[in-house]
Amino acid sequence: MRFLYFIVCALFLTPTSAQELNRLELEENNVESEISNDSIDVLVNDSTTTLIGLVEKKDERIDLLIEDYTKNKKISGYRIQIFASSNNRWEAVKARSGFLKKYPEEKSYLIYQAPNYKVRIGDYTSRLMAHKHLELIKIDFSSAFIVTDEIDPQIK
Repeated sequence: MRFLYFIVCALFLTPTSAQELNRLELEENNVESEISNDSIDVLVNDSTTTLIGLVEKKDERIDLLIEDYTKNKKISGYRIQIFASSNNRWEAVKARSGFLKKYPEEKSYLIYQAPNYKVRIGDYTSRLMAHKHLELIKIDFSSAFIVTDEIDPQIK
C-alpha cells in the first residue's frame, strides 16, 4: 500500500516541478532581454546593417553623485599639529596666521574639539611624508608633532 501511495505522489508532483522550471527559464530570458534593451542602444546603419557604435543611456544624476562623493571624500592620513589651546580661539588664529606667513603654500586647518582649539597643517597619506615636513616645521614651531586625522585626498 505504501509503495502504491509513493508512486501516485511521484506522478502528481513531477509535472508541476517541470512546469515550474519552464516558467523560471522564461522569466530569466525576459529579464536578460530587458537588461540588454534598457542599458545599451546599438546603432545600426539601415542600408548596410552594420554596427556603427554603442550609445550608453545614463542618468545625469549619476555624474552628480560621483562628483559629490569625490569632493566630500575623506581618507585616513596624517597631519602636523603646531598649536593647541583650551578655550582661547584668538591664540589659535594668531598661530595659524603666523604659520601661513612663513609657509603660504601649505594647507592649514583650525579645528575645534571641545574645549580645545587646534591648528593642524598638511594632508599626508604616509607617516614618512609627514615626518619629512615635521623636521622642517620644527625649526619655527618646536612643539609640533604628527597626529592621525581624516585628510582631504589629493585629486588632480
